[in-house]
Amino acid sequence: MAAAVVAMVTGCGGASSEREPRAGSAQPGSAAEITRKASEFGGVVIPDGASVLDARTESGADTLYRIALSTGKEGVDRLLQASNFSSPLAKVFRVAETTIAGPPLDTSPSILRAEDKYRGSDGKSVYRIVIVDERDQENRYVHIQLFTT
Repeated sequence: MAAAVVAMVTGCGGASSEREPRAGSAQPGSAAEITRKASEFGGVVIPDGASVLDARTESGADTLYRIALSTGKEGVDRLLQASNFSSPLAKVFRVAETTIAGPPLDTSPSILRAEDKYRGSDGKSVYRIVIVDERDQENRYVHIQLFTT
């Protein structure tokens, strides 16, 4: 799976709503490496055909991974199903989360959001948030946040 994640990374793109990472954060490698680690950390399966726009991580007392993807509607469905996401996407009118790549969420015509709790192989809980920007009939920007608390 790691090879598939690495092959899908297309580099950084799009505008970021977040100007600077938080103090004390580190970017330990490429977007491909961060995506691979995030997938292991939070049980997220990036679907074939999805493009990773950016991936970041921050750690201190807690760990946070953020991934921004571009995919189609079917890609979103495959991501949620393969990742065993326990709650469905629900339409929301705004979100507090910021993006790391892709268009700003405040310009989206439709936003969907879901969150759940994943139990890692080490027994620790990981909170997962998925935000889907339904930009048009074909394009979806998916913003994933994975964190321990």
